Parts: sequence; C-alpha cells; structure tokens
Amino acid sequence: MKTIPVFMSLLLVGTAAFAQFTNRSSVLDCSGTQASGGSFTNLSAAGQSGGIAVSGGGTYVNQAGFLNTFFMNSGLDTDCDGLADEADLDNDNDGLADAAELSGASFSPVTVTDLNEADSDGDGMSDHDESVAGTNPLDENALFLFRIRCNPMVNLTWVARSNKTYRVRYAATPMQPMTNVLSNVTVRGVAAAPWYVVTNTLTDASLAPSRVYAIDVLP
Repeated sequence: MKTIPVFMSLLLVGTAAFAQFTNRSSVLDCSGTQASGGSFTNLSAAGQSGGIAVSGGGTYVNQAGFLNTFFMNSGLDTDCDGLADEADLDNDNDGLADAAELSGASFSPVTVTDLNEADSDGDGMSDHDESVAGTNPLDENALFLFRIRCNPMVNLTWVARSNKTYRVRYAATPMQPMTNVLSNVTVRGVAAAPWYVVTNTLTDASLAPSRVYAIDVLP
C-alpha cells in the first residue's frame, strides 16, 4: 500500500517574534485518518466510524460511514415521510421516481415534471397517474376524466389518447364489485401530435334502471 506524505503548516504571529508550527500526517492511498495541530483538526473519510459500506433493501440504499451519514438540509422532507429529500428516491411520493421525473422518460413525448410536486399541473391527477394514462402532466385541461349523460341511453365520454385501450366496467350499485365488463375500447381517430388527444364516447344501450361505471386504462 503506497504511503503519501502530506504536509500542512500554520504560521503563528507573536508579539515579540515569529514562530512556525508544522504538522505532518501520512495518508494511505489518499485515505488517511486524523491529523490535528493547534486549533484545527482534519478528519478524513476513512476516519469515520463504521468505515464505508453499502447495504440495501428493496429500492432503499444505505451508505454507511462517511457517505450519507449527514445531510446538508436534513429538515427538507417534501412528502413528510421522515426521510430527507437527499436520501429519498421519490421526494413528492407520487409513485414516479425523482430520476424518472428529471428525465421525463415515463411520458411520450418525453416530458420533465416537478420532482417536488406530486401533481405538476395541479389538475388533481398525480404525475405518476398521468404517465399511466398517457396524458400531458403539464396541461391542467388534459387528464383522464369521464362524464355520464343519459338521453335516455347512457353515454360515457372521456378524454382519451389515440391507440390506447380502455376497459369500461359497471355494477348495479356502488356496494357491488365492478366485475362486469361493458366493453374494451381501443380508441381510434384523428388526433394532433404530440399527445394525440381524442374525446371518446361509448353508449350503454341496456336501459338498466341503475348502474355505476369505472374506466381503466389498459397497458
């Protein structure tokens, strides 16, 4: 292991004469431990308790020793989950990792979102959910939302994306599970790039006296 000498000097000025203090420390492979002299102390990375080690579980990674044993702003916790933003993979807890928000790769076209705002455009739909629905996370008027009109048949209308497939489910009452599938709809139609937004309508001609509906975006 190579030993590299490191020299540090401190010039002290007295009232009657000049004096010089020199401290010499050795570091191993530029790692070192602790050196001190006068009023200063230098503590290097390898001198931290526990050394440097990495452990992980799931998506969480802990770096012991010098790395990540302190935070520059430990009080900054955007989603209030008890984990400082500096160590949090998802600052706003919207289900979309910070790295994905910064790259914008979860959207087509690529769109960068605010990693500290769960809902970048404030339309009530999280950035993660917009990435699944294929809607524009920066447009408050573009979100996956459907409306029901009866005349007398039921018309379900929603903002869709061309070439995406949607599953329409229903139940007789809100208390029943929605296991009945009315239709799987692959939306077609002329739509403008880059988001290819289409308003789609599906008619339920059953004339059922009462129904509750749900629409899913399929992969």
